[in-house]
Amino acid sequence: MLADPPGLTLIAFDPASIATIIVLVMLIAFVAGTQPAARAARKDPIDALRYE
Repeated sequence: MLADPPGLTLIAFDPASIATIIVLVMLIAFVAGTQPAARAARKDPIDALRYE
């Protein structure tokens, strides 16, 4: 009965493309978090606090 109703289209994604998108998003998130952290680690804490 519900095997093939008219007007219903299911979108099937390729597992390789889904995995590629997940890896790409993880890489972007890693770079976006690592670069500011590395920059902050190089700063002197006293100078960073004195700025405020």
